[in-house]
Amino acid sequence: MDDASPLGRDLSDDERSELETRHYVRKGDELVWIELDGNLRREPLSNVYYIRTERGVFRVSRLNGQVVEV
Repeated sequence: MDDASPLGRDLSDDERSELETRHYVRKGDELVWIELDGNLRREPLSNVYYIRTERGVFRVSRLNGQVVEV
């Protein structure tokens, strides 16, 4: 992850660690993830259905907002 990216500047150390490990982290009502090309992306949960990371494909549940592996 690029530490200079404005998309990740407000992440805590724990959130950064989770992002490095799982390749995504939930920040409030937003999802931050590392795309396959290594770029950091951040979107409101309500706009995200599926994400692809090096760890696999995940979807955001419309019922409870949890991110689950597909």
